[in-house]
Amino acid sequence: MTDPAVSVVLEDDPTPLVLTVGRTLRAGTRDPESLRLIASLRETVVVKSKDDPQAVTIRFGEIQVGVGHGIASDPHVVLTVDLTDRFAVESVDGAEPDAPLVTTVLRLLQPPLPHWRDAASRFWEMTSRDPGMPRELVVVCEEEELVLGGGLPRYVLSGEAEKLSRVLSGTDVFLDEVYTGSLAVRGTMTQLSVMAGASLKVRFHA
Repeated sequence: MTDPAVSVVLEDDPTPLVLTVGRTLRAGTRDPESLRLIASLRETVVVKSKDDPQAVTIRFGEIQVGVGHGIASDPHVVLTVDLTDRFAVESVDGAEPDAPLVTTVLRLLQPPLPHWRDAASRFWEMTSRDPGMPRELVVVCEEEELVLGGGLPRYVLSGEAEKLSRVLSGTDVFLDEVYTGSLAVRGTMTQLSVMAGASLKVRFHA
């Protein structure tokens, strides 16, 4: 894999929102168009929750994007978003809602989803050696099946392509989708707990 031209650097001891925004921006660096957009920005952008005090400041630079918690004193634009709805914008301060900077940042906060097979392979690569993980993960999408690893114990995860892509890339929360029935699983409760932890690892650190 070629290293991205722009790196995403998080503050020390990052908050969950800093980790989430950082993971989202890093996903963008794996998409050529998103990477081009990231490299084109030099502004400082604040993203804050509409429901609670969570906020991050994103500083776009020539070769590095810095992400830290809180609201900077010098932002070019402040986006108030719904964190439960994939950064859906509620209001914009400092620019018109359809300004190019706003449009570009929103595009970066909602990068293209990987194919579910690619998301599954990356998920497995990142988590398969963690304690308690099954030796084999079977991901089922309609008539297709992807087997990762080999041997017992086995864990089976089934769902629609987009939902698998979202969960396995860390965009959506694994347990939420299992409990709402968007994903079907076959395995023990212990494995469910381990998979939930693996999902959070991907959600915050991929």
